[in-house]
Amino acid sequence: MRVLVTRPMPAAERTAAELRKRGHQPVLLPLMRAEHRLDGLRQGPPPQTAALAVTSAEAIRALTGLSEDERSRYLHLPLFAVGEATATAARDLGFIKVETGSGDGEALARRLLAAVSGDTAHPILYLAGTPRSPEFEQNLENASRGIEIVECYRMVPERWKTGHIEEVLTPRPDCILLYSSETARQFVALIESLPTSPGAIKNIRFLCLSHKIASALPKDFRAYAVWPMEPREDLLLDLL
Repeated sequence: MRVLVTRPMPAAERTAAELRKRGHQPVLLPLMRAEHRLDGLRQGPPPQTAALAVTSAEAIRALTGLSEDERSRYLHLPLFAVGEATATAARDLGFIKVETGSGDGEALARRLLAAVSGDTAHPILYLAGTPRSPEFEQNLENASRGIEIVECYRMVPERWKTGHIEEVLTPRPDCILLYSSETARQFVALIESLPTSPGAIKNIRFLCLSHKIASALPKDFRAYAVWPMEPREDLLLDLL
């Protein structure tokens, strides 16, 4: 099966390798790329920080841009990661106390609130990106839990030439993998910018990591969208 992978690098390469293991043909078209912002990270965590929270492995990759001394100020803190892939990246970097959520920001907030006391003098440090979904922050704020936010990366659209996009889409993929709502929106904008009709791909299956991501698609595309019961890549790829 020919599968279009739209997630950013280097995650796209890992997904491609897994697809090949499963006997599929991956085609890479990353629609976003990360720009790391290290100034806030270089200041180190605020005094009395209770824990770190990350909702993307991109935050862990941003930490790799720090010097060893700068990074060491974070590694002793307990870290709450949105899913297993992010948790693995954190352990590989040197974090020892790593807790794993069940795949989305809302679930991570519940896990963190159950594990860390509500003393607002000991804030949660959220290493965040932009744009991002608001659920994680909203859940902590609704629980009156102190939170400090450092935006350490920004996801920006990749700019592909029309000829390259048409080459990637020829022959047509059997399905398209979408890992974020922003990527879903970027894909729709990309298709609408092509001289060929956007309707030419509307009957292609969209494999979305979650129902929320599928909801970011237009109605015509959404009719062909499926998603796993939990936002996990292994379950997503099982849908192929």
